Amino acid sequence: MLPGIGEKRAQTIKTLGLETVRDVLFSYPRTYKDFQRVVEPEHVEVGVEQLTCGRLSNLTERMISKGRRVINGQLGTLRLTWFVYHRGQGTSFLYRKLQRADKLWVYGVAKPGLFGPEMSSPEFFTRSPRLGLMPVYPLMSGISNEQRIRWVEAALKSVYLLPECLPEAFRGDYPHRVEAVKEVHFPKDWSSYRKARERLVFEEFFLFLLGLQKGQVQRDGIAHKPDGELVKLYLKSLPFRLTKGQADALRQVASDMESTRPMRRLIQGEVGSGKTVVAEYGAVKAVASQGQVAMMVPTEVLARQMVQRMKASLEPLGISVELLIGNMKGKEQEHVRIALAAGDVDVVVGTHALITDKVSFRSLSLAIVDEQHRFGVRQRSALLVKGNADLLVMSATPIPRSLALTMYGDLDTTEIRDLPAGRQVVDTRLVDPAKRSDVYRYVVSRVRLGEQAYVVFPLVEESEHMDLKSATQEMIELQRGPLATVRVGLIHGQMGKEKEEVFEAFYAREIDVLLATTVIEVGMNVPNATVMVIENAERFGLAQLHQLRGRVGRGAKGGICFLLAYNLSDHSRERLEVVRRSNDGFFIAEEDLRLRGPGDLLGIRQWGQPLFRLADLQVDQDILQQAAHKVQELLARDPDLASYPLLRAELDGQL
Repeated sequence: MLPGIGEKRAQTIKTLGLETVRDVLFSYPRTYKDFQRVVEPEHVEVGVEQLTCGRLSNLTERMISKGRRVINGQLGTLRLTWFVYHRGQGTSFLYRKLQRADKLWVYGVAKPGLFGPEMSSPEFFTRSPRLGLMPVYPLMSGISNEQRIRWVEAALKSVYLLPECLPEAFRGDYPHRVEAVKEVHFPKDWSSYRKARERLVFEEFFLFLLGLQKGQVQRDGIAHKPDGELVKLYLKSLPFRLTKGQADALRQVASDMESTRPMRRLIQGEVGSGKTVVAEYGAVKAVASQGQVAMMVPTEVLARQMVQRMKASLEPLGISVELLIGNMKGKEQEHVRIALAAGDVDVVVGTHALITDKVSFRSLSLAIVDEQHRFGVRQRSALLVKGNADLLVMSATPIPRSLALTMYGDLDTTEIRDLPAGRQVVDTRLVDPAKRSDVYRYVVSRVRLGEQAYVVFPLVEESEHMDLKSATQEMIELQRGPLATVRVGLIHGQMGKEKEEVFEAFYAREIDVLLATTVIEVGMNVPNATVMVIENAERFGLAQLHQLRGRVGRGAKGGICFLLAYNLSDHSRERLEVVRRSNDGFFIAEEDLRLRGPGDLLGIRQWGQPLFRLADLQVDQDILQQAAHKVQELLARDPDLASYPLLRAELDGQL
């Protein structure tokens, strides 16, 4: 037990994540006070935090209101002021404490005053504080920083028992774990702090990524043939020239598929950047090596659209393409399943129906997962176990490289940043709600020209039913009011089979304006849709807004997106301005990370704990990359960590 922690207090400080001595050692300071040098009072600089020391003189205390007093004093030419509450008779406790001090050390920021520099309510010590960098810890009511320091000092007496979990070959120039923990709590100087911090950040990333990837089956994959006549025919059939990003992606996929190491690659790119070409290329390459291909997509509408596209692209090459979704008749599903098992189908596109126990393949050699963020790791794995398959994951929701490594640390990442020639930028406008009626008049005017539009409403999971009710009511009011003269459809995630029917009707131009929730974020490719209105835009994430507006302007005509925000704080305005100013999904993703932090973007903010104790995904990207390379190197040598018992124990929480 650490000093000053009894049973009652032990229960209290659990909210700080402190339950064991190890927790105290790995609960790091949030900042530091620079106590490296003591400045003479006469040499104190204005506007800089600093520590000074001297004999206190001219100490006075006077009442300025009932119960409120001001204490004044001087250290040489430096004037000091404290404000205290004291309702009793006589002088305050603070005044008496200062009066007894033989010498005073004061820390704070000096400001210019009438008679020289002044410090207001500075921190003070009646004994010399530890020189160096003074740690400042996360606190809670009833717990002082001094108490936290005492606990750390006591815990550090047993820090030598802390085993070094990083293998020496992978530690490089980083200090030993024990030294790093000691230095990060009480660094001698900023250089010592940086070295200790870098070591512990590397450790956090290394253990996180290792835990993510350890235990994955490390086996030889299928070495697909180099590009032959079939692949050349496919590339020649493309009605456009590949962008540099697409060409680079194809080279990387070719290298992966031709090696014996199983391909595990994430392709990130904007809506319309040509990721499907990469998927089709991989499919043709797999079929040319007598393999089968399964492509899993999140919605039945997207599955139907993808099958339609792939049939047009691949069937002229003699490659058979089939659909497998839950909303097919039993006999149709059975027919496709039998053909897959017999090897009579080359490419199958489907939803979760692909990963049911009833589905088997004769020779699955490539699994493609589209819109990865809609699927979990288990669903991805459930598809892979149906064959010794390479994996190609595609996402039109760009995420920062640092988040890609933490979310998909088991995947190599390819980014397609350029857009095909002729792809138009969506005109995005942040509109005052007072002009809402003008926006809907504009929507109707575009419909009169033969175009279509979306109106999107937010839903949040925590209050989905309440939100759905209010969103549905607003939709009905629009249908009866500003949009009464056009054909309106309604769609949301709670709908069943009728949802697919509404999608199809909009695609067939039987609906002019589709009122929807974020269910349209992926899978809607309607070239005739040119206008989008997003209600309560401040309630959406930036990446989500970018994805939504990517639904318009996909044809010959440009698109326009109106953002209607009703509770526009300064922070909300800053976020929405990012979307208004930029159509670069990768830039928007980085800004979303900066403004919201990794906790929100990874969906962990509700846990109440940060993803990492010390590491920062924005600041420490170089260390993250280094850790990722070291993890891959280690797993290539020893996938089960058989030679590293301490590392295994650390991952299993046994140290």
